Amino acid sequence: MRPLTFTLFLGFALAQTPLGPVPTRDVHALLWHPSGALLLGHHDGIVAWSNSTPQDLVRRRDWDAMNLAWGGERLIAAGHWILAESRDLKRFRDLRPKGLPALDLHAYAIDPRKPEVHYTLEATYGYFRSQDGGQTWAKLPARGLPKAGMAFFLVDQKGRLWASLMERGLFLSEDGGESFRPIPSPDPAPGPLALSPSGTLYLGGKLGLWRRTEAGWRRIWQGAVLALTAHPQEEGWLAWVDERGTLWQGR
Repeated sequence: MRPLTFTLFLGFALAQTPLGPVPTRDVHALLWHPSGALLLGHHDGIVAWSNSTPQDLVRRRDWDAMNLAWGGERLIAAGHWILAESRDLKRFRDLRPKGLPALDLHAYAIDPRKPEVHYTLEATYGYFRSQDGGQTWAKLPARGLPKAGMAFFLVDQKGRLWASLMERGLFLSEDGGESFRPIPSPDPAPGPLALSPSGTLYLGGKLGLWRRTEAGWRRIWQGAVLALTAHPQEEGWLAWVDERGTLWQGR
């Protein structure tokens, strides 16, 4: 049995279990699938971690799954010249959307209330929104949102779009990506975002793992967080990857 460790910060205790080293040369994305499997997007595909055993879903050189998004019935993988879907985690079909001038996709998110609404950041051409499940796209003005090389998107249960820009800070849109306003970030290099079933927002960054409360952000784990996800049904269950490439699970 792997040991449990505890981290205590400002009144929050997080019981954490290291699941093991990530069996890839890097990791870009982490998603807790409704089946219970943890899906890791990396530079050469996707790994499913279930019952402490990693298994390749996709293993292709430079098939860079920078983003994994769940739309209720299908998984979307988006990254460097990658945009694909799978409904069974076995077969992946390349998508050929209209309106995206290129497919170097550095951020991707799906609205949990309206799974036909998707958002993405194309590295060269900027921010886009789809209202038909990713088939066609339109460029967003994204007023107030700086140009970014690396970003993380999340749509919360109110339909608000959060954008975490590692170089520029944390931003929020309440009008479908038309405009954004800055949100104070607890971390100098904000990174991946996650949302619990009740709507609690979590943020990973250079300095740790943070939980958003009515009183402000509270750090619940110390250490750099490269990828982060929350359990889709169990409140408070998180999984993340640290800078050493270790996959953790905690509550």
